[in-house]
Amino acid sequence: METWIVALVSLGTLCVLFAVAWQGDRWSSAGRGASRAPILYSLSLAVYCTSWTFYGSVGRASVSGFDFLPIYLGPILMLGLGSRVLARMVRIAKAENVVSISDFLAARYGKSQTVAALVTVTAVVGVMPYLALQLKAITISFEALTGTEAGDRLISTDTVMLVTAAMAVFSILFGVRHIHANEHHRGLVLAVAFESVVKLAAFLIVGGVVTFAIMGGPGTLWEKVSAHPDLRGMLVPDLGRWSWWTMTLLSAFAILCLPRQFHVAVVENVHVDDVKAASRLFPLYLVVINLFVMPVALAGVLLFPDGTVSADTFMVSIPMSEGWPAVALIAFVGGLSAGTGMIIVAAVTLSTMVCNDVVVPALLRLRPGTAAWRDDPARMLLLIRRSAVVGILALAYGFHRLIGAAYPLTTIGLVSFAAVAQFAPALFGGLVWRRGNRAGAIGGIAAGFSVWAYTALLPSLADAGWMDAALLVEGPLGVGWLNPRALLGMPGPDPLTHSVLWSLGLNLACYVALSLVVPQRDVEKQQAERFVAMRSDGRSGAVRGMTRVADLHALAARYVGSERADAVFAGRPGWLHKADAEAVRLTENLLAGALGSASARIVVAGMLKGGRLSPLDARSMLDEASQAILAKHDLLRATLENIHQGVCVVDRDDRVMTWNRRFVALNGLPEGLLKADMPLSEIMGSGLVRSGRFERRQPDGTVLEVAADPMPDGGFVMTCTDVTERHRTAAALREANEGLERRIEERTSDLAAAKAEAERANRSKTRFLAAAGHDLMQPLHAARLFLSALAERDADPLIGQVDASLRSVEELLGELLDVSKLDSGVVTAKTVDFRIDDVLGPLRDEFTVLAARHGLGLRMVASTAAVSSDPALLRRILQNFLANAIRYTGSGRVLLGCRRKRGGLRIEVWDTGVGIPDDKLNDIFVEFRQLDDVPAERGKGLGLGLSIVERLAGILGHKVTVRSERGRGSCFAIDVPYAAAAVILRRQPSRRPSRDFGAALVLCIDNDPAVSRGMATLLEGWGCRVVTAADARSALAALDGRIPDAILTDYHLDFGSTGLDALEELERHLGTSVPAALITADHGHAVQEEAAARGIALARKPLRPGALRALVAQLVARARQAAE
Repeated sequence: METWIVALVSLGTLCVLFAVAWQGDRWSSAGRGASRAPILYSLSLAVYCTSWTFYGSVGRASVSGFDFLPIYLGPILMLGLGSRVLARMVRIAKAENVVSISDFLAARYGKSQTVAALVTVTAVVGVMPYLALQLKAITISFEALTGTEAGDRLISTDTVMLVTAAMAVFSILFGVRHIHANEHHRGLVLAVAFESVVKLAAFLIVGGVVTFAIMGGPGTLWEKVSAHPDLRGMLVPDLGRWSWWTMTLLSAFAILCLPRQFHVAVVENVHVDDVKAASRLFPLYLVVINLFVMPVALAGVLLFPDGTVSADTFMVSIPMSEGWPAVALIAFVGGLSAGTGMIIVAAVTLSTMVCNDVVVPALLRLRPGTAAWRDDPARMLLLIRRSAVVGILALAYGFHRLIGAAYPLTTIGLVSFAAVAQFAPALFGGLVWRRGNRAGAIGGIAAGFSVWAYTALLPSLADAGWMDAALLVEGPLGVGWLNPRALLGMPGPDPLTHSVLWSLGLNLACYVALSLVVPQRDVEKQQAERFVAMRSDGRSGAVRGMTRVADLHALAARYVGSERADAVFAGRPGWLHKADAEAVRLTENLLAGALGSASARIVVAGMLKGGRLSPLDARSMLDEASQAILAKHDLLRATLENIHQGVCVVDRDDRVMTWNRRFVALNGLPEGLLKADMPLSEIMGSGLVRSGRFERRQPDGTVLEVAADPMPDGGFVMTCTDVTERHRTAAALREANEGLERRIEERTSDLAAAKAEAERANRSKTRFLAAAGHDLMQPLHAARLFLSALAERDADPLIGQVDASLRSVEELLGELLDVSKLDSGVVTAKTVDFRIDDVLGPLRDEFTVLAARHGLGLRMVASTAAVSSDPALLRRILQNFLANAIRYTGSGRVLLGCRRKRGGLRIEVWDTGVGIPDDKLNDIFVEFRQLDDVPAERGKGLGLGLSIVERLAGILGHKVTVRSERGRGSCFAIDVPYAAAAVILRRQPSRRPSRDFGAALVLCIDNDPAVSRGMATLLEGWGCRVVTAADARSALAALDGRIPDAILTDYHLDFGSTGLDALEELERHLGTSVPAALITADHGHAVQEEAAARGIALARKPLRPGALRALVAQLVARARQAAE
């Protein structure tokens, strides 16, 4: 199947997912998201069925039969038999405002930040292989569907990277768009439920086609399986294996301990009663989705008996191989849905945990007074959570790239299950054991996680080839009893069981021992009581003491009367039983209306402790409560009269209870019209709104914003605010904004067009200069060769003038090529540490001769400093400085030297030339700008030198400065950083290659006949025998069996071949490696790197005769030394 079709289907699936989540958020905003939806809740739990279910279960079943069942048996047992545990956790989470499993455990153990951080780190490390598993499943299914070979794997990798990026965007938009992590993400839940339906339908379709259409039905499949005795054994579950029960235990813990499962099961739960429905529907979902696992696995084993097809891809490979590409595509969509659903929920959950429990506490501890926290904490929280989403998915993608094909899907998943199982002792122990404390939880999880990492994660890395496999045999450092698969010399029944027994066993032991030894703090005791006393029906356990429900009723009747007390306690059974927390809460609420909440709590507490209040104490308490109530009433009245809003309180019968003067004024009511107990409809009219917010325009043009907020007893509070000025300001701002937007749009359009045109012109200029420079170098090179040959035969002075002219042309073309390379971005800095004299010394020798030719003196001040820069680019900058100094200095001298500064070394070039006017100091760095007063005999150039300097300094990150005084001279300087360490001076003996060619045979390969003839003429004048050719084939014919001493070849030859290709063919036919060099006008880095990789010398056209002679001498010397 075409890869682009699969890629489009992948992106289309994600787009549908976006649409579903967006619609879910719209429904939630419209108030439809808070209603009960047990089916939606049950389907969201199916995020447990990841690509492991879709691909890994089939792969495991094809190897070990029904060994895949424990992965689903555990959740069925946990939800089917332990639904009360989940309901209890939901109620506790709602009461404690819990947003993640780390938050839940931290709340249980004294709201400990250390517990939360430890759980978060364990979850991130443990779940990362599980996230990578999903990406790996997407990759292998993509390759199985498209038939991608190793060379095309970049396509599937790019698709997985795009899918990962899309999932990051989805998680940010629908998971961490808001600050409050405890709100229900209805869009996210709806998208996960939709994916659960998609993957279930896809599995049933593919399984049905494979079983009935491809294999001929269950009967035919059974007959084929019966013909293979080794397959019949796969159909009998081996319940005696330790791994069966280990996987059952791990999967039972995983359904609640995995951060994403805790999120959808506990945090996203809308109503506790949905748990009861899910305890029936979710096990049914698991049964249905696994109906065709064994048939597909057996079909794959029968169809691919040689094992060349990975069992993890049977869902895709079987339909593809049997001519059902559409069914294979459906399987891919199902697997993609299974993987993306898990990754998105996991990313949202882990990002919340990382933000709340690791990053934010660390930032607040390290930088508590940061302005960002003080001024806009919401923005900082959003930035941290979104960054965490991107970081987690980036780590998962990197882990996926490392895994490759090293590990099967099921094994990766079980490693993650064993990691999150370390939360189980602290989680379930904290629900039933009051003595469990913070020290026990921290010690248990830390010990279990450490042992898991050593016995499960480390061997996994070794099996995958990322570590020395000897670790699994000999143990670290050869200590056998530390073998991660046989701790203390005791190997387990299997590696997984061995790791789980050691990690969970040590975890539980540390949890119990430390909880018994370390005393609890007060806050830990309080939280333990809240968690342990909470029942699955939402009630706490019986209150300690001998107080009965009848005692609480009698207490309430004494203060509020028998009628109200009977109304509250009516229908409660067991009046003679001990009072529970619910009866205590009702009594406190009843008494609070008469005594105030504080006094009510004191009275009830006295009853619970067995005390009795005397009438005198009760009257004293009532007097205190009355005085407090009056004081609060006066304060409330003063507050109402001094706010700018109009307030009116209405009871359940729409009668006015109280109001302030501002309400009367804003509504234009006459003084004395509004009275207590007056129906509000008589004043406001029949269209009375009891809840909501709206605006009303008064006859005088005043605009009032009216808000009605309902009260618990059935009445409501109406507030009126004068927003007239706000409306006027908004209208003016709207008009001004529209005009400003129009002007900005016009200016932006003009600027964009101008910028595009400028960039287009610049690109055209750069391409033209590069092409023109390259093409002109070829004839210039040939001309220099012919001229050099002529100079050795004739002493005509005109030859020198022609040579000078060609040199000027060469310099001009070199500047053009430099500008084109710099503008195209191919020049990069290669920074090394070196002594500055290694660059300044050769420059002094080179320019001393040029300065003397023009009657100038050149002096260099030596320096022992070491700097960090690119010596080639720095030399080019200093060459331009010195060339300009000599060009614009009529008489006097030029000075080259260094000054040591605190931040680095400043290299300066001083001259006594004409100087630069102040108004032209900036113009000299612009292309094709130069001063007019340069001596004619020294050439004007193109004015590109300092422009090249500015570009090179920008690449190096060095600062260039210039100082000048008209008529006295100039100083150009560049600042270079010092080397990090001292650079040792290395003095190499000078070895001049022999210039006696002794009739050496030189092969010249160039597709330009003029260059070949010039090269032959010059080399023959030096006593060489020369053979010329246009390519390797003609070179072999011209050599006629001879082996040359040296080979000179151009890089770009005819018909797309290169000089390197020609050298390779010559070496293959000649049977030996001949010293060779590339001579090319191509100044690109690619040619240089390719030549360096093959160990071949490289020279640039046009090549001066002296350089050519030295190059040939080196090659011939190497050939003769090899012959000796």
